[in-house]
Amino acid sequence: MQSIISELRRRNVFRVAAAYLVVGWLLIQITSLAMPALHLPDWTDTLVFFLLMLGFPVAMLLAWAFEMTPDGMKKTEAAEAGAGFRPLGTSDYLLITGVLVVVAVAGFQFFGPASTAPPPAPVATNPDDTGRPIIAASIAVLPFADLSPDGDQAYFGDGIAEEILNVLTRVDGLHVASRTSAFQFRGDALGLPAIARELNVRHIVEGSVRKSGDTLRITAQLIDANGDRHLWSDTYDRPLTAENIFAIQDEIATEIVAALSEALDMSPPDVSIATETANLDAYELYLRGQAIFHRRNFDNIPQGIDYFERAVVADPEFARGWAGLAAIYGVAEGWLGEDTDRDFGDLAWQAADRATRLNPDLALPYSVRSLVARERLEWTDAFAQSNAAIARDPSSANAWYFRGGVWLAAGYFDAAAADFTAALERDPAYSITRRHLAFAELYRGHTERALELYQQGVLEQQHSNANTMIPVYFARRDDVTALYHLAYVQEIYDDGANTAAWYRYFSDFNLSDEELDRMFSAIYFRENSSLEGYQFIGGEFTISTSNNHGLLWSPFEENRFRLASRQAFLAARHNVLAEMHLPEFWRENGFPPQCRPVGDDDFECDWIDDREVDR
Repeated sequence: MQSIISELRRRNVFRVAAAYLVVGWLLIQITSLAMPALHLPDWTDTLVFFLLMLGFPVAMLLAWAFEMTPDGMKKTEAAEAGAGFRPLGTSDYLLITGVLVVVAVAGFQFFGPASTAPPPAPVATNPDDTGRPIIAASIAVLPFADLSPDGDQAYFGDGIAEEILNVLTRVDGLHVASRTSAFQFRGDALGLPAIARELNVRHIVEGSVRKSGDTLRITAQLIDANGDRHLWSDTYDRPLTAENIFAIQDEIATEIVAALSEALDMSPPDVSIATETANLDAYELYLRGQAIFHRRNFDNIPQGIDYFERAVVADPEFARGWAGLAAIYGVAEGWLGEDTDRDFGDLAWQAADRATRLNPDLALPYSVRSLVARERLEWTDAFAQSNAAIARDPSSANAWYFRGGVWLAAGYFDAAAADFTAALERDPAYSITRRHLAFAELYRGHTERALELYQQGVLEQQHSNANTMIPVYFARRDDVTALYHLAYVQEIYDDGANTAAWYRYFSDFNLSDEELDRMFSAIYFRENSSLEGYQFIGGEFTISTSNNHGLLWSPFEENRFRLASRQAFLAARHNVLAEMHLPEFWRENGFPPQCRPVGDDDFECDWIDDREVDR
């Protein structure tokens, strides 16, 4: 051992190691100081440390093999016989001192007192002692109560609250509960501490609005739910103008951020709400239309369209009015069907373009264009538009939901599940997203997870595309549950009298196409007194019905088990995928796992779980 240590010292290996340690430590310190000033990415210091670690054994090998002389670097000669320890020189003592200083400073940094600067998102224990962590820098904005004499201004209170919420989401380090999650507690008697626990936030903003004639009163307060303490409150009495509404919203947001910053010992960031329209009628019509959009159904969509159209007529330069109009145009056909002489897809695109010209930073118009492009089977543009929406507002659950829908329709189920999950992380109460996540999981082969999500959706009154999930219960021989969900869906669509026919369709695969055709044509004739417009639901399907993605991708799709028409169904499925231009997109951007190219111009697709399900 003594001879080895002596040889290491003779070859200057210890000197090089000590010098490498000191210089490496200095480089790490310089990098950490320079990163903020030079706007370097967070992983820069990790990269420097990794490179230094890789370089250490190389430096040791070079130190062993070579030495510096006045004539340059040369190979180290073998030690002479009987060579002993070389006495320490001045350079040795300097290196030892440097190493000790590095060790002392590093030890102080590691074991010394913690920094007094507050962490960006401190965590507190939940008041109910459940152990679930609550981010201290977190907040929810509840809908402002309507105290107007006629009680008809709920839309206005919602709009005030949403404007404030949208500003707070732009504050770095502040977790803000989504609109959908917070607004479900409208008028709830739980009490603010309980609501805060449900939303997993520390702070709550609540308030009220009262419009009477030409005057406006808005009250707002900020409450720390941990102890139900008031941190700030104020009342604003102003003449009723659009400028005053935006000014009050700006003041409230600024005061809330200032109060939060003081409570959390943070530097208050600058926040502001721009006056987007000076036309009070345009703003009120926009808020009415937005309220309908959030609660849209078969009956109120036409009224919502009317409100948004009147808003942009009142102020043609109101960007968010055009964005709202684009959004409601974009979903209109799904609610109203094709029994209309308006091309809602084209109208949605035009309105979205107008909104973007007026305000390129708005994310919603890009999401609307991605929806329209998807329906037009323009896949490259659909992804480009949805990516642009996320880039402009990554906190928007809507932006992630819309892109997830593009992934799902295009057959990329892993990516769809990731985007739907991201949307739910931003808005856990966005229930239709949970239903579409169930479809993505089903097509990935994760049947148990898909059923769990589907059942949550039933509790949330979601019933879109339920026919995709009902065959799963039949395949698992759970006919009782399958029949329950079938009857549930039929009653929703006022079609309960036909439950028995649908039960046979889903469960009896020995029925021929002729028998199915007779059964459903009789139902259609009974309901319409004519067979005009009747289309047989079995066997073949066309691109007009391809938006029912279960037909294309569900491993439990009943038509693939109906022996009488299986081959016709598979051929139709292949043709529909081709007509959707998906193979062309896949060849340029990569095939999804369940599909593959065949030759230069053909393809084939399996189901993710392509087994013969035991019926």
